[in-house]
Amino acid sequence: MRKIHTSELNRHDLKGAMLRGELIFERIFSSTDAGVENRTFHVWKSKGLLGFIEKGTWGRVSFVGLIWLQLLESMRRFGCPVSLMKKLYEYYFTRAFDENLAEKTLQENIQFYETLSTQRPLTEDESAVRIQLHQLNQDPLLKMALRTEISYFSHLILECLRAHAETGIIIYEDGSFTDYVNDIEKLDHGGRLEYESKPHIRIPISSYIIEFITDESRDEFLRKTALFDEDEYRVVKEMRNKNVQSITIKFREEDHRPEFIECDRGGMIKGDQAKRVMSILGLKNYSAIDLKTRDGNSLSFKYKEKKYL
Repeated sequence: MRKIHTSELNRHDLKGAMLRGELIFERIFSSTDAGVENRTFHVWKSKGLLGFIEKGTWGRVSFVGLIWLQLLESMRRFGCPVSLMKKLYEYYFTRAFDENLAEKTLQENIQFYETLSTQRPLTEDESAVRIQLHQLNQDPLLKMALRTEISYFSHLILECLRAHAETGIIIYEDGSFTDYVNDIEKLDHGGRLEYESKPHIRIPISSYIIEFITDESRDEFLRKTALFDEDEYRVVKEMRNKNVQSITIKFREEDHRPEFIECDRGGMIKGDQAKRVMSILGLKNYSAIDLKTRDGNSLSFKYKEKKYL
């Protein structure tokens, strides 16, 4: 399992919030938030597709559960049978519980900090994380909760956020499936994508994350969990208020040139461009941003990430 670094825990983005547990444990979303009808939700629950929801409780889910519901809804619209959905649930959730993925991840992270402490003095933040990990290791109730929440599906979401790239699931005609992280990892010896060799349905996890970030109704949640810092939210707010003249984005990748986006006469960034700016902010896929507003103000800032290791 991949080790969690202190610098990641302090990131003010989706990935940092995921690792801190804010998006894994806080069950604040409903089936309606996922665009799923109540009747469909209860059918899925009765079929064992939502085993992470306790019996007799209201159907509130975490961010991971929200993405899972949206994935199921996409599969339903594609005409995938419940039996196939069940196979995916068993692979990504039941298997993780049976193998105690949470315990393995916890022990590997404890070992990481113990080894690091023998190599050099831990920083204040590293020591705090080390203490929290040991406290968690001594709490059987919390460990059981962690075992229910940590899954191979949550790891797939984290990998999407870590790589700033697309991850997702491929479903084939015969009912088999696979997941992918970065298309390049699926190249065969001929330089082609493996899953292009036969008919398939390709469902990118990143599409749900971008939809979440760009949804105006999520603004309060995005601010609460610090997924947008003050400067980033200023860009979002000016976009919402139609007060943007132009935005210049410099990307983190070396092969990208700066991108200049100019608004229309009404101060609006429309459609795909607005969604692109929001996703760039949310996924932290930039090195610097320059904002010019219609009222003559400007804002320039660089990507900020705390380094501890």
